[in-house]
Amino acid sequence: MDAAEFFVMRHEPLHGAMTATLFEGLSEAQIRARPHGLNSIAWLLWHVARAEDIGVNRFGVDGREVLDDGGWGRRIGLTRRDLGTGMTADEVGELSDNIDVDALRGYWEATGRRTVEVIRAVGSTSWGDVVPPEQIQRIVHDEGGYSPNAEWTAPFYTGQTRGWMVGHLGLTHSYGHFFDARTVRGMLGFPGR
Repeated sequence: MDAAEFFVMRHEPLHGAMTATLFEGLSEAQIRARPHGLNSIAWLLWHVARAEDIGVNRFGVDGREVLDDGGWGRRIGLTRRDLGTGMTADEVGELSDNIDVDALRGYWEATGRRTVEVIRAVGSTSWGDVVPPEQIQRIVHDEGGYSPNAEWTAPFYTGQTRGWMVGHLGLTHSYGHFFDARTVRGMLGFPGR
């Protein structure tokens, strides 16, 4: 098994769990809720979808984002393009309150499908290549993928490989936030099983 096959093997169950497990039994108000000021499940799903879209499609293969190909920003009701790193509590609340939850699920699913298509088409042959600093600069600063409050990400990403970007933003980052969302579910009275 090569790295691309391993990625897809771990990615596919994660995508199903992010919505099926996290949304199960919750009302739309609960999906938007921020108990004790935590990020809402809606915000967390939006954030990991944006991170995966950018990580795979911009850093991984320097292609177009799903957000742009499907008119998802408008459909979701976004007023911003970034992935949310560095947002203030008020900004998290505003996004959580206003995002179209059904469209968000559609964007998450479309992003997951595109990720698998890209990984199966391209494989892992270029994963050892370092992402050029000018590409990082363009994505983080010029394209609005990251907010001005997330300036620290460009130096953090500098020197990272395409494989690291795909693996981190397409898998490990999502798994981490999946467990954040499970915590939110627990605080809403829906403990894990």
